[in-house]
Amino acid sequence: MTETDWILDDLFHGCAFQAFVEQARIEQGPPDSEATSRRAYRLYEDALAEKNTYVRTSHVEHSRHRTPHGTSVT
Repeated sequence: MTETDWILDDLFHGCAFQAFVEQARIEQGPPDSEATSRRAYRLYEDALAEKNTYVRTSHVEHSRHRTPHGTSVT
């Protein structure tokens, strides 16, 4: 792992890289920067929505297994 590998672990940068590759395949060459930006932001927004839905669902599931006093129900 190189010093710069962490950048693709960042959600936005991972989406930007995915958008660049997808757009390059569509255009069969260097991708248009505006189209790539739009694709990157759309992918990022979708990823955030999915992440927030998962977090919200996990929180609800976790809350169902708690008593009113905050102790776990087993």
